Amino acid sequence: MQSSFSLPVRRCIASSSVSARSCIAWTSTSQAWSTQWFATLPSCPRRSSIGHRRGFCATGAGPRSGREHRFVETESAYADPIGGVRPIEDAPADVLAFGDLLPDSIRRICQESVPGWSEVQPENIRIDQLCEGLSNQNFKVYLPAGQKAGLTPCVLFRIYGKDASTLYDLAAELEVVKMLSSYQIGPTVYANGDGWRIEEWHFSVPLPNRRMRNPAIFTQVAAALGRLHKLSSRSDFPPKILAKPPLSINRLKDWTKGAQTAAASFTYPSSIKQMEAFDFDEVVAEGEWLAKFLVADDPRIAGSGLDVVFSHWDCQENNILQTHYGLRFIDFEYSGMEYQAFDIAAYFVECSIDYLVDKHPFFKVSLADFPSDAEQRLFISIYLSEYLETDVRPGDLAVSVLQERVQRFSVFVQYIWTVWSIIRAPQAPTFNDFDYLQFGQHRWFMYKWAKRAVLHKLV
Repeated sequence: MQSSFSLPVRRCIASSSVSARSCIAWTSTSQAWSTQWFATLPSCPRRSSIGHRRGFCATGAGPRSGREHRFVETESAYADPIGGVRPIEDAPADVLAFGDLLPDSIRRICQESVPGWSEVQPENIRIDQLCEGLSNQNFKVYLPAGQKAGLTPCVLFRIYGKDASTLYDLAAELEVVKMLSSYQIGPTVYANGDGWRIEEWHFSVPLPNRRMRNPAIFTQVAAALGRLHKLSSRSDFPPKILAKPPLSINRLKDWTKGAQTAAASFTYPSSIKQMEAFDFDEVVAEGEWLAKFLVADDPRIAGSGLDVVFSHWDCQENNILQTHYGLRFIDFEYSGMEYQAFDIAAYFVECSIDYLVDKHPFFKVSLADFPSDAEQRLFISIYLSEYLETDVRPGDLAVSVLQERVQRFSVFVQYIWTVWSIIRAPQAPTFNDFDYLQFGQHRWFMYKWAKRAVLHKLV
């Protein structure tokens, strides 16, 4: 099979021919096991309240599965009393302890930094917390109706938190955000400081988990990832970012060590008991094995999964917005150079995890929602058609080759968010009592089953 295209990629291409290999279909576990195990999970009914994200309102009666979306007039969107949003004054003390900025400080910074807001009285600057996001806090800062025409009506105020540097490089993250803003991919950055940033507000709705496999959405995400992964081939892409190694290499080591440190810091009996589910000697050994497994059997051909590209790295429901001009990725704090298979694997895995749950443990897992083999092949064919800029069909051999690599990275995705959960557990909450350790236990259990399934197919 010959492949001809002009896309420059970071890898050694020894040949343009792909050796035949069998297609590995994803098997997360047996139906009997999934029924038995997931029956033990806490019952987490879907939210029946109205959802909201970045000013684009989702309305409707009944559960999320029957919710309808509608556009609203811009002015009326700013202060709608909708679920998932609360005035900052109503946030619990432990949530406010996530960062060092109090409400009056946020008002003052916005008054000084947002164009035209210096004319606005502080009492007319309203702040609502967006009850979402597990790595940072997001606040909608807006002006009520009746203000001077032409003023920026609403901005997003992001707080990284006191412990953000344990998970990602804050300076590198700001560099990435400004780069994406210059490409008109990311939001405009109005101002930034120590532990905070003010961004452009997008009027939109987040992509709900139940729609992640909707063919209209599924195919859009595939094409969008293909375009995002070509970003690093631009002639004006920053050389400093381009030269960095894949994020998985360092995070695999650093986050595993960070998890060990975090585990030793727990003092509450309940947390210590939860940590008993993790054997850290085993966790460390698995990390060392994964580092080799991910890149083994490299066919050394572009588009086979190991091209080093600019990656989003956190493709989950809250980080993809539905706007009137199409889907848009947001929240690039974990972004950087990575093997291309990672983002695809992450999206497949996140199809099975819903974070918009309003009861403990504030997430819900359903392995039945992992994309089927046919869905995976459709997604990958569309992705490759965009990435390689040539026609790729679901039945093509190139799809099978990339699909196998994606399945390997699906194992890694479960592992890396396991150790992330342990690091995050002792830190201050962002908006609720999300059970990071229980989340980590689920991820670790799914890691073991995913590894077993993939290795079984490789034999």
